[in-house]
Amino acid sequence: MLDVYKSVYNLQGQPFRLAPDHRFSFGHQTYNDAKSYLKYSISQGEGIVAITGAPGTGKTTLISSLISELDLAQVQIGVVSNMQLGANNLVEMVFDAFSSRINIEHGSNVMNVFKQFLIQQSEAGKHVILIVDEAQGLSAELLEELRLLSNLQHNEKLLLQIFLVGQEPLMDVIRSPGLEQLHQRIIAAAQLKPLDLDQTIDYIVHRLNCVGWKKDPVLTDEVCSLVHKFSEGVPRIINLICHRLFLHAGLKNKHELVGGDALIVIVELHKEGLLTSVARQALSEYVGDIKGLAAR
Repeated sequence: MLDVYKSVYNLQGQPFRLAPDHRFSFGHQTYNDAKSYLKYSISQGEGIVAITGAPGTGKTTLISSLISELDLAQVQIGVVSNMQLGANNLVEMVFDAFSSRINIEHGSNVMNVFKQFLIQQSEAGKHVILIVDEAQGLSAELLEELRLLSNLQHNEKLLLQIFLVGQEPLMDVIRSPGLEQLHQRIIAAAQLKPLDLDQTIDYIVHRLNCVGWKKDPVLTDEVCSLVHKFSEGVPRIINLICHRLFLHAGLKNKHELVGGDALIVIVELHKEGLLTSVARQALSEYVGDIKGLAAR
């Protein structure tokens, strides 16, 4: 596919890729709050942190950005997804998350080996963090097992810190009856929220500036307003719309993007089923504009 970012607009990269990339991190209010909570919890060295947000709001980018700023010589990080976890293999999957740094002999008890690993890291002054992604799908039983893992101690010092990352229902599960002890171990909980209009504009400009944007192409206020409306402020959908918008405009060698360009792309995404139901309903407000564009 033609790289219009470079060939038409002289940009140094692709600012609207859908894959998470912490190099493009945009520090809006709830993102900064969540990151501050994570850093605080690491400084305390104990407790469980919950980070929630709707799909596409930047949870993975947040975690990647945090990890990129840590001194990995002093911190050991393991990542598991709830898709990997079953009722009988939690300890094994947690162990596997750190296995490249653990020596285990055949027939050894995995839990005992893992605890010894944690003790060794603690005695070496290192911090061990387990990140559980898509944690909203964890059962109450698995969440309780994670809490028990977070209770592992040596010389009155907790050995493992856990970050639970997931969609909004995660907190409902944590607050449910029977998980009071887990709830009490949460030292911070932050929710990533969609961007408002001003934040959406700042987000788009920020990502463009990251790749050397010199105001080419020009984006009108109407373009930014439409992108915000139909993305509902969700960064991943903002990227989707903007990427298609730049492709559409670049292929036509356009250097000013207007509302009509944005609507053409939004209608295409609607036909492909890539917009949310709320965004699809909002298209009805633009029936006249869309018919006018189709008649050109």
